[in-house]
Amino acid sequence: MIEALAQLGCTIIQVEAGHHGPSTTFEVRFPSGAATSLGRLDVRLNAIGFSARQNLVYGVDDDGRLVALDRAGRVVGTPTHRLPLLKHATAGVVMGERLVVRVGPRLLSVDIDPGGGRFGHVVHETWLWPWESWTVDDFDVNPADGLLYGVATHAFGPGVVVTINPHNGKVREVPGVGPLPGGHGYGAVTFSPEGALYATNNRHDGRSTLWRVALDGSGVVTEISSRQTLRTIDSSGCLSAPPVIDPPRPTPTPTPGPTPTPTPDPTPVPTTTTQPAAAPPPPPVTTTTTTTTTTTTTTTTTTTTTPTTPAPTPPQPNPPPPAALNMPERRAETVAPVNNNVRDQRRWGLVAILLILGAGALARQSASASRRR
Repeated sequence: MIEALAQLGCTIIQVEAGHHGPSTTFEVRFPSGAATSLGRLDVRLNAIGFSARQNLVYGVDDDGRLVALDRAGRVVGTPTHRLPLLKHATAGVVMGERLVVRVGPRLLSVDIDPGGGRFGHVVHETWLWPWESWTVDDFDVNPADGLLYGVATHAFGPGVVVTINPHNGKVREVPGVGPLPGGHGYGAVTFSPEGALYATNNRHDGRSTLWRVALDGSGVVTEISSRQTLRTIDSSGCLSAPPVIDPPRPTPTPTPGPTPTPTPDPTPVPTTTTQPAAAPPPPPVTTTTTTTTTTTTTTTTTTTTTPTTPAPTPPQPNPPPPAALNMPERRAETVAPVNNNVRDQRRWGLVAILLILGAGALARQSASASRRR
């Protein structure tokens, strides 16, 4: 049972003082109630509460000034100006950005937002009723219902656990809770995460006693610890877990590996490339074939024209090596002799024809002369 409660326990800051002099701060752990002294303050402090948003404990000193403590119980900054309304504040709890305190029959809400324009001023006030709630010396807020839980005491009779509405001051007794010893008041009250109330009686039978009060309707009240009597005592309520700051991680040492192959830059680098001049298209080649007979001469002419070479392509960023050019056959050297032979054949053909015609004419003349004879 104790181990299960320890997992749901909490740590508080507690201020204690005798009849005279400043307060001493303690760190108290629940559910064991073990207390560790943190040091002595220069002021007498009461009505403290913990601000989870600011990670600070706020309280009121005997002069009515607002004082802030860190988690180590040390004063932070400078106390505010004196405010007579806050003098003699007893109970205290932080709700949002306000410290709610009881001063006599009233609940006062003090602005603790350091970034606001009304820091340290009372911003809300309400009266407590009925009158027996005036003996509630400390309270803590229950996050489940938003009400303040404390212990009211009487001159004669047991202490009673009550709830207080912080908005209208209405006080009600909590049913199903076992009786607590009477006395001079319960100055330190903490609502724990397991749903129980831890309340410390300042003075009863010459001792100051810490009690655990079950709020589940079982009526169980358990004494936790007891020590010397105290004049004033007050609790901050459970401190939230401090932020965990991870230590810096060492910079990993890179493991040597294979040298990466450089990757070419995908963006082409403009370069100046001189393209070779386009070769002029070769002249058209004409081939003439002549066939000659004794009676008829037939001439056939075939003309072959080499197509014009297309225009060169635009310059490329990185042109490939030039391909081998397909040059046309060198026919000019063989054409000239062929043409000469043709001309010679024409000449000899004409000579032969003339000789034949001449021979024929002579033959005819000889025959005519013979007939005349």
